[in-house]
Amino acid sequence: MKYLLTIFLLSAFIFSCQTTETGPWADFKKCATNNCVKEAVAVKDAFLKDPKKLLTEFQKTYEKGDDHVIGWLYIIRDSVLVNSKMGTVAQRFDMQQALIANARSFENDPKLGETAKTIVGELELIAIASELEDDVVEPSSDPVTGTYTYDLGGDKGNGELLVSQTAFDKFKFKLSVVGSAPAYNQGMMEGEATLDQNTATFSLKEYGGECNLEFNWTAQGVIIKTLKGDDAACGFGHNVTADGTYQRKNFNDPFLSKTDAKMAGMLLGEWQSADDPKASLKIADGQYTDMYEGEGPVPVMRYIYYPVCPNDCNPTAKMPCLKIIGQDDVCYAIVKADGKVLELSQIGGTGNTNKYVKK
Repeated sequence: MKYLLTIFLLSAFIFSCQTTETGPWADFKKCATNNCVKEAVAVKDAFLKDPKKLLTEFQKTYEKGDDHVIGWLYIIRDSVLVNSKMGTVAQRFDMQQALIANARSFENDPKLGETAKTIVGELELIAIASELEDDVVEPSSDPVTGTYTYDLGGDKGNGELLVSQTAFDKFKFKLSVVGSAPAYNQGMMEGEATLDQNTATFSLKEYGGECNLEFNWTAQGVIIKTLKGDDAACGFGHNVTADGTYQRKNFNDPFLSKTDAKMAGMLLGEWQSADDPKASLKIADGQYTDMYEGEGPVPVMRYIYYPVCPNDCNPTAKMPCLKIIGQDDVCYAIVKADGKVLELSQIGGTGNTNKYVKK
């Protein structure tokens, strides 16, 4: 009996060792943060070498109800395929096409077809091909949200510009200007404009004529220039113009409520990852910088704070979130932000919550 028990225990031990997951996919699933670029690249290499094996592993993970496959695709997209540091446009395009081709060959497979179609669908959305045609406009990292003022001094006139970026290429604004003494005539304008890198044009035809203003962001602030129209066409008082250089006063979103502005303020600062000593995050001056020790220069991107996640942060959630503006936007649900601890979860990512503490 003792001999049989020993054999049984030994067999169970051997079986458990044989069924323990190993390899690139297992390593990626164990990674607890969104900085798993090395692990994601290893999975990519394995998929290019043996797509059937990896698709089988993907399928098993999917059947368990986990979303690691989507998480892997997001990291491959944001950190590899659209990252200029990972190769030339042509090299990254060839990599994208190789991944698609390997997945597409299994689209009609009765067991692996759905997973293969998911991979093809996600990868085909990445617009690397248009980069080859120079059609992609790289978003500027310069923040536009904030309050700007100008003052000519000596009672010669002043103005204030409130700006809130609402999307990758959109912002809303409210402009108020005051003319010179002794009349101090005033003018007000508000609306939404399309942003092309650091320049935008706003047109108005409400006052019997056409008024065109140009907004140009520079290191000095925002230069506003009237391209067409006089004071009347722009809805301003006599001899009032919006032209001038508006100096930045702050990076805060002037359109937020006091409660939301307080929450947005809790995000600011330098944050150390609680899970990975090499990972850190900086949110300041309208910019978002995700850093990882040893990986060289990192991109600095604009961000938008939303009191409630917008619909394009799909799948959306009825909670505050950050949208990081890059060639492909990434949304993070704000799980916790109290000024000391920050917890972010990438929407559509691995499902993990990244925890940070204030430096």
